[in-house]
Amino acid sequence: MPPKPQRTKRLPVYRNAGFLFDTIGEAADVFAKEEEYPQSADRFSYSRYGNPNVAETEELLAEMEGSEWAVLTGSGMAAIDTALSVFQRGENTGHWLFFSELYGGTNDYIENVLISRRGIKITRFHPEEGEERYDLDRLEDLLDRVEPSLLYFEPVTNPLLIVSDGGRIIEMAKERGVAVIVDNTFATSRLWRPLEHGADIVVHSATKYLGGHGNLTAGVVCGNDSGIRKDAMLYRKYVGNTLNADDAYRLNTQSRTFPLRFAAQCENASRLAAAMSDHPAVDRVRYPGLRTHPTHDEAAKTFEGRGYGAMINVDFKGGRAAADSFVEAVSDTISYVPTLGDPTTIMLHVATVWGEQRFPYPGMLRISVGFEPYDQLEAGVLQALDQVAGMV
Repeated sequence: MPPKPQRTKRLPVYRNAGFLFDTIGEAADVFAKEEEYPQSADRFSYSRYGNPNVAETEELLAEMEGSEWAVLTGSGMAAIDTALSVFQRGENTGHWLFFSELYGGTNDYIENVLISRRGIKITRFHPEEGEERYDLDRLEDLLDRVEPSLLYFEPVTNPLLIVSDGGRIIEMAKERGVAVIVDNTFATSRLWRPLEHGADIVVHSATKYLGGHGNLTAGVVCGNDSGIRKDAMLYRKYVGNTLNADDAYRLNTQSRTFPLRFAAQCENASRLAAAMSDHPAVDRVRYPGLRTHPTHDEAAKTFEGRGYGAMINVDFKGGRAAADSFVEAVSDTISYVPTLGDPTTIMLHVATVWGEQRFPYPGMLRISVGFEPYDQLEAGVLQALDQVAGMV
């Protein structure tokens, strides 16, 4: 005899491909409600359409984001694809405007999918040449000239950490009837909530700070408009990028500690950025919390004292050789892992990942700061920097 279901505070993991029905009429009722509004029924039919673990975690993430709904996907890129695809209308799609400084995968997606495969007209908004900040007066002129139907940006860019006045950007777009999508992975809902300023959609790579442990891949699309939610869930259903039950279960448990984890990471990053910026081996530290950062004022205005993020960009005086020496010297304290948001501090070499043509800084490392004990982190970093300084 199988054991009886037990009482628990946690929803069991539903690894089902399909779900059980007793009658044709019961199944027909569930499928009818599915067609009327995706995943609105109390029952599920097939995990590509919806899964109890996914739905439970979506409710939690929506609450954390302060949104009416959340739609989980299998990766951050799947979330970006879903968010953008719900605004695609064939020949009526219109012109789309993207900020130039975006996650490398997003830029590749723009070139290889939106432009090359889907034929969407794209314009890019760049910082002034040689500058690491956006001139929003120029953006206003560009909005009037291009008349886009959609605007997409990151309030904290990857990897230079350029912070924009997101509230003003959204306001300018909405005054012109432009839909707005914000990738808020770096800032997270703890520092800034774009939906409160009128954005249509917020996306996150939940792989990063929401999951926070480097052991799952997921993405999430958040919003308030019920029509967009329906379109997003139908698109997810058709292309099959629903998050699996196991990762949804783990994301549910791990995201509950996100506010505590991210607060500690921001604090560690702030202290480490200040410590590294004073070292003779370092040419420049980019961190929005430093007054030397070109967009410190924008960060202070946007984040209102809640922190400045957990990412640091460090450029070494000795170029690639110094960066190589630091990576080797600090390996017991910081691991080289090409992602971000992990519990412990990790790093990667910028030019290797994004290309020297785009980022001609051979000595630049991007550091994702963790929530390990700060004294231990600083001691390891400063010791490694001293070794690098002795080689320069």
